[in-house]
Amino acid sequence: MSLPIHIIEKYLRGDATEQECQLVNDWYYSFNDESALSEADLKQLHSQVRERIRRRLDENIRKLKTAQKRRSRLLKLAAAITIPAVLATGIYFFSKKNAGPAVTDPGAVAIAEDTIVPGGNKATLILADGRRIVLDSAGAGIIGAEGGLQIIKPEDGAIVYKASTPHRQAGAVLYNTIITPRGGQHQVTLPDGTKVWLNSASSLRYPIVFEGSSREVYLSGEGYFEVTTALSEKGMRKPFTVSVHTTRKDDMKVNVLGTKFNIMGYGDEEVVKTTLVEGRVELWHNSRNAAIAPGQQATFTKTDSGFTLAKADMRQALAWKNGEFRFEKMSIKGIMRQLSRWYETEVEYKGNVDGTYLSGVFPRTEDIKQLLEVLETTGLVTFQIKGKKITVLPQ
Repeated sequence: MSLPIHIIEKYLRGDATEQECQLVNDWYYSFNDESALSEADLKQLHSQVRERIRRRLDENIRKLKTAQKRRSRLLKLAAAITIPAVLATGIYFFSKKNAGPAVTDPGAVAIAEDTIVPGGNKATLILADGRRIVLDSAGAGIIGAEGGLQIIKPEDGAIVYKASTPHRQAGAVLYNTIITPRGGQHQVTLPDGTKVWLNSASSLRYPIVFEGSSREVYLSGEGYFEVTTALSEKGMRKPFTVSVHTTRKDDMKVNVLGTKFNIMGYGDEEVVKTTLVEGRVELWHNSRNAAIAPGQQATFTKTDSGFTLAKADMRQALAWKNGEFRFEKMSIKGIMRQLSRWYETEVEYKGNVDGTYLSGVFPRTEDIKQLLEVLETTGLVTFQIKGKKITVLPQ
């Protein structure tokens, strides 16, 4: 089975259609020889998959007899960018198809104590009176009550609030805080119906009753918001504000009415990125402000408090919510910051890896050893794992 180069290139850039992605997957499976691989162990399988993909890329290039310039460009993509993307997907699909549930289901295999495993739904809910509820170990049903509200954990694990005997406490605003650890993520539906997905190493503080003419919550880390429309007692729309903690004295604020957006504002990142999916938002920091439209991303630079607007790479910005890592010419240190938060690892650098940029797409359920092996195929970096510590070295 031969595959046109333009489809390979679109797939590797991440803008292939669903039909074209299926063609790539079918192409991958077309050279799967189960009988020849049935007795090989998983490590050997992955090694053979990598070699077969490389051979097939070369075969397609030779058969199509394209111009030398185009051929050189494709070879460069295959060596520096493409192989990580194809291999990451290929290894995942291959393992899923041929190696059985033991590969893709961490619960189906024995895991050594020093094994680095992917994160999952983990979070702690802190109530206004200081009580702590570990959400990943709490059973489904009512897990707490406060301020006339029941706190419920449905079967899908997302936290929701439901009025039982609503009442106001004069002069007191009760706040809850949900915290996801490194290696965790969670979803919560706020008392006004707004849905929030929290990435690992993040927290969200919010009142259990949104009173007055506005709604304000406080985010640290990364969260995706689907904000509902709410009306005040006078029938006016109540704006929703997310205060994002930065290293500076004043927080950055995102003002919205009803919309869908993602905010990435980790303390160890140099910027805060706000990506708008639907609606309209305004961003403020002291006297500076910016308004963004759907499909745009605003980057707030912590060092100079400025905003920069650009077209958003939606698939990359929302990859974490969709269960993926998606790196598009990202620095190795930026990649490792994401991996360390999700896999709960320590990262150390030996040698100079500045200026090293990689691309690839990986499921967040991927074994980190396989993921790092794929990144190593670029020939730019190498990794050493000892316990829960990863050392990064230039090749």
